[in-house]
Amino acid sequence: MRSAVVDVRGLRVDLDDRPVLHGVDLQVVEGEVVTLLGANGSGKSTLVRTVVGLVPSVAGEVRLFGTPLRSFHDWWRVGYVPQRTTAAGGVPATVREVVAAGRLARRKLFRPARKADRAAVDHAIELVGLSDQANRSVANLSGGQQQRVLIARAAASEPDLMVLDEPNAGVDKRSQEAFARALRTFVASGRTVLLVLHEMGPLAPLVDRGVVLDGGHVVHDGPLPTPSMTLTGPPDHHDDHREDYGAGLFG
Repeated sequence: MRSAVVDVRGLRVDLDDRPVLHGVDLQVVEGEVVTLLGANGSGKSTLVRTVVGLVPSVAGEVRLFGTPLRSFHDWWRVGYVPQRTTAAGGVPATVREVVAAGRLARRKLFRPARKADRAAVDHAIELVGLSDQANRSVANLSGGQQQRVLIARAAASEPDLMVLDEPNAGVDKRSQEAFARALRTFVASGRTVLLVLHEMGPLAPLVDRGVVLDGGHVVHDGPLPTPSMTLTGPPDHHDDHREDYGAGLFG
């Protein structure tokens, strides 16, 4: 029996004293690809941000790899890509430099990069189809290419779990297809994925299970729902429209 990588029980989250998630249960097991679906404001982004420790809960529990979130420290095992983030960050940097930053969680403080680190960075860049752009400034890339850089940065630590919030939002078809290929390679190695999607697109064949949220409640958890069940509306963007700073992944 495969063990749970993400285990959420009775999760309640309030933002600005407003209930956003109401007693949510969610389990993602090893090697599974689970997508969160639902309309704008349904709580999808808040749920994944709570899972990675960026948003505190009011009640319930989150466990990662069997460890309560408050006690979890092996953040190199989790690759997180938030939505609405630029890879450029206002600082001149090449694709390789940005992706290499994702390797820091694997290295001891002030320790120089080793051969294994460089190989992991190269592999992550290749994974998203940007090897020919490795030495270009990320500021000169398209939005879709920048999103792929962020995915490569998350993959560089060779995580066991990838958590992605709207990875295909606002990116071109070529980047969507490149991401689908990268995800296929990632899950083929037995790793686990939890992602928020507004539209399935080329990722549909890779998804094992769909979880639909409506008003902060889980209303479907099982095979991918029919289009009528997948609530429509603009992409979720952050349910509380705040930046991704906080504890957990960055603490």
